[in-house]
Amino acid sequence: MKLRRDLMGTRRVMSIIVIITLAVALGIVGWNRFYKRADSSANRPSQAAPSVAKQPQTIIYGKYLFSGTSTWARATERDAKNDYSQPFSQLHTFGTYDAWSTDFECPITNNVVPYAMQISQLVFNCRPEFLPAATKYITLYDLANNHTDNQGGSKGLEETRKHLNEVGAQYYGSFDPSLADDVCEVIALPVRLKNVGQQDQKAMLPVAFCAWHYFYRKPLPGEIAVMDRYAKIMPVFAFVEAGAEYRPKADAIQEEIAHQIMDHGPEFLVANSPHWVQNTEVYNDRLIVYSTGNFIFDQLDTETRRGASLGVQINVVSDDNIDKWLAFSDSCKTFKDDCLQKAERQNLTKPKLTYVFEVVGSQGGVGIPTHKADAATQNAIEERMNWSDTLKALGQK
Repeated sequence: MKLRRDLMGTRRVMSIIVIITLAVALGIVGWNRFYKRADSSANRPSQAAPSVAKQPQTIIYGKYLFSGTSTWARATERDAKNDYSQPFSQLHTFGTYDAWSTDFECPITNNVVPYAMQISQLVFNCRPEFLPAATKYITLYDLANNHTDNQGGSKGLEETRKHLNEVGAQYYGSFDPSLADDVCEVIALPVRLKNVGQQDQKAMLPVAFCAWHYFYRKPLPGEIAVMDRYAKIMPVFAFVEAGAEYRPKADAIQEEIAHQIMDHGPEFLVANSPHWVQNTEVYNDRLIVYSTGNFIFDQLDTETRRGASLGVQINVVSDDNIDKWLAFSDSCKTFKDDCLQKAERQNLTKPKLTYVFEVVGSQGGVGIPTHKADAATQNAIEERMNWSDTLKALGQK
């Protein structure tokens, strides 16, 4: 009996040992399989979060020129001798810009105004035949001045706009600042998209151009505030005709009007009227040019035969907001479209552009086509404009 009990005990012990051995073996096999799966997963790229190469940033930029008083009437027309390209034959000396604007002090009509009448009565008229040559360079026309009403007021202005439409030019402003609908116009401004290693692509960026004519009077309540709605949602470039003629420095009235405009938030202000180049100012950290002088005109003395165009380069890095504006630009290509209203309905927000400014001097006058200024004239223009101090105040020097 004792032997039997010993054998049974031995069998139980052996069974327990076998069971324990099998359990340990199975555990080792399972652990090895688990470890191999884990190790394989750790060394295999994740399917849930694939690696994406960082895309280079797209830079949106544009280069523009804003020039002073232009008219191809009077002696400019006489000296051209029916060569309608003659007044613009030296504009290539300024280089290439994405858009070029001028303070255009002349209605464009088919009317015939004798040279003597244009001289004695200061009634201007510009022939539409000049436009094809002019718009090879100048694509934007500021009509907010004291001569765009010379051919029948609103009738002459409407014919001017008609002729500009026919050549694909854009325009803004009028002789009457009380007409709220004429103050601001959204322009589809040409820009370029730069990507590393790729050729630049062309696009359009909507910008509001707001212009007033205050040669005869000061602003009335509400006239400048027309700009507020635009400045809230998009960049605004501002322009004004104001100031007594033939003076080297802006007076208190010019400063008052300019400051009123700047208080409503444009990116910069280009003023004109005196026919002489005048000083500049930085107000609320933004640029005011008080007079760009003449550009294409027929006056005779040294001061009226030189001008100061403002060169402006804009830059911005592409983001979702900018991409929406670029895609939206087709809504802003026609005069008095509903671009602003559509932008408001889509809740678009104001792009944060950066600006780089320069002064580009010009020379021209009776019998001399306008061309880029020589070094001595350029230096004299910059000195008159206190340009070095202005650039320092803007943080650009």
